[in-house]
Amino acid sequence: MAKIIVTLGPSTNTESDLRKIQSKGVSFVRVNMSHSTTLDLERFIQMSKKVGIPFIVDTEGSQVRTGDLKDPEVSYDENDEIKIYNRPIIGDREMICLKPYHVVEQLEPGDIIHVDFNNLILRITDIYTLSKGYSMARVISSGVLGRNKAVVIDFGAKRELNLSPLSEKDHESIAIGLREGVGHIAASFMRSKAFVEEVRRATKGSMKIISKIECLDALENLDEIIEASDYLLIDRGDLSKEVPIEKIPFLQKIILKKAKDQGKGVFVATNLLETMVRERKPTRAEVNDVANTILDGAYGLALAAETAIGKYPMESIAMLNKLISETEVFLNTKKKTTGESKEMEYLEYLSSAAISSALIPPHGGVLVDRVLKEIPPKSYLDSLRKITIDENQQMDVEQIGIGTFSPIEGFMDKDNFRSVLDRMRLSSGVIWTIPILLDISLPEAGAISIGDTVILVNEKGETLSLLHVSDKYTFDKEEMAQKLYGTRSPEHPGVQMISKMKPILLGGKIDLVKRRGSDHKEYELTPRQVRKLFDERGWRKVVGFHTRNVIHRSHEFIQLKAMEGEYADGLFIHPIIGKKKKGDFKALYILKAYEMMMKDYYPKNSVVLSAFSTYSRYAGPREAIFTALCRKNFGCSHFIVGRDHTGVGDFYHPNASHDIFDQFPDLGIQPVKFDKVFYSNSHKKHLHERDVPSHPESDKFHISSTDARKMFEKGESPPEWSMRPEISKMIIDSLCAGHKVFVE
Repeated sequence: MAKIIVTLGPSTNTESDLRKIQSKGVSFVRVNMSHSTTLDLERFIQMSKKVGIPFIVDTEGSQVRTGDLKDPEVSYDENDEIKIYNRPIIGDREMICLKPYHVVEQLEPGDIIHVDFNNLILRITDIYTLSKGYSMARVISSGVLGRNKAVVIDFGAKRELNLSPLSEKDHESIAIGLREGVGHIAASFMRSKAFVEEVRRATKGSMKIISKIECLDALENLDEIIEASDYLLIDRGDLSKEVPIEKIPFLQKIILKKAKDQGKGVFVATNLLETMVRERKPTRAEVNDVANTILDGAYGLALAAETAIGKYPMESIAMLNKLISETEVFLNTKKKTTGESKEMEYLEYLSSAAISSALIPPHGGVLVDRVLKEIPPKSYLDSLRKITIDENQQMDVEQIGIGTFSPIEGFMDKDNFRSVLDRMRLSSGVIWTIPILLDISLPEAGAISIGDTVILVNEKGETLSLLHVSDKYTFDKEEMAQKLYGTRSPEHPGVQMISKMKPILLGGKIDLVKRRGSDHKEYELTPRQVRKLFDERGWRKVVGFHTRNVIHRSHEFIQLKAMEGEYADGLFIHPIIGKKKKGDFKALYILKAYEMMMKDYYPKNSVVLSAFSTYSRYAGPREAIFTALCRKNFGCSHFIVGRDHTGVGDFYHPNASHDIFDQFPDLGIQPVKFDKVFYSNSHKKHLHERDVPSHPESDKFHISSTDARKMFEKGESPPEWSMRPEISKMIIDSLCAGHKVFVE
């Protein structure tokens, strides 16, 4: 018979209440220490002892929460800036704090902060202000902030948050429990075996440990946590803050099975009968969920809000009892007629936990993750040969590691290199149009053998990645230029790049040790982070936009037209910020311009902005496919392809980047093609040339980026039909202040 845990609170806070609970056969009671004091705990323990119901001490655990606020709730809009303090303050619209306070000092630009079931999402933008006691964040999804709300931090680079398994308040609670002879402890946010062992030490081995599984770390270390614990408790609410909600039912099944194999019981909590917080009856979906949870082998079930603050606490317990009894009858009377289906492999399933099934799958089916969880010892790294890589190669290493180039896991070997040049596919048959290569000198090559592991370092000698060498080969520069660019002309910038390459290529998988430094790291979200943002917004159709310029009105027209025409849920703006040519806008001003658009012009909560740390390959139509595949890995289902997309002078026909998509019906991401867009003086709006083929040329207004730059340098603003006045003013003000707006 499944056990029942009841959470006590304002709705169940008298001895009479506990006696009613005891009469219903409840196995344990507890209080939620995230919302209770140690005085509350002591009172409830003594009351439960008097009534005769076993008590479970509950811990706050290693969880980040919001601090105190001047008002009960504070609303924020997209692009609002917030100071996050590393000390206790009374928060408002401009400043807040997080608990434990030292967490703020562990944040880095680009980290994403999800507050209270993703009600509010922030991005860390600046940590240099820590000397003043705070970090800066920007709101990227509007919402409401409340006091003492749970926070999940999604790091831009993999690292562990330094949190103690037990808070000071938890140690006080344990001391009370030990004094009162409590036999069980529900330990929150158990992230590893070491966390469980710390709780075991703190309780002096006298309490049975119920380890709560409610974060991604716990899933990754599940086997060792099961081994170290007496029981588990799946907190589906907190777990769904870190794992897409649609995966929770299946993770629940897997956890129950794995715990059963080790002979450990599992409690299941959160949203069992949530409707009964306010209604007398549960929904059919809730009934089905509870019954199936028991059928899957749950040792027990935990009621939370239903009994702590709900209108019908006793009715909730009675309903749960009825469901348990009915399920037991079914199990005892109905014989199973089919064997168990093959269990899903746990680690494979977990590896896709950050990818929503509603989004387009990554290219090749799996989002590559070559980021090392643990940095190798310095002694090992010092023993390896080092290769210094340039800025472009550093960007490639990073994008391989975080999955932007999925399914590629490293620099290409000869078979993949030849296959990409000849067929625009990897040797496996997966579409890929651009070689990802590491070239080295002859002396360097002479010191490296196939099977070696070498270190890739930046110009400062800092370790960025390991390379496990699987191939070493030569190549023909003229052949590569002809096949990749369709020309050997020395005027082509891509041909010029090839001519400067070193003669030997290394192939092999990489392991990313460290992401490269950047002035814009706060914007450089990973594919995993972006997919999670899309999923949390409920997006399925997402239009991706590739750019290297400050937004003008034609781009704005294309973006909104694409969203409207494809019935898209959202728009992903993804400007590249790598090395640019003379006269290009610097990345800072591109990003600033798009933030202004998000604040004042785009439909609210319809745009995600991120920066793509890569560089131009000058490959025309091949590069158009490459830019689409990268956005597919970020979760985009559609991709805008403009006229002369990734064009290079007059080397490619303006429609070449449109036509190449017709060669790949199995691409998996849908191109949204646009021809020229112009401003019609008579209609006073932008029009797509394809939609009005007979429109008179005399009524078409165009302005080039070169013309706009010349106007800016004279202190003049382009016309309003060409660029939003606020953006023009921002650029002119920056130039007047002596800032370098353009690449020199």
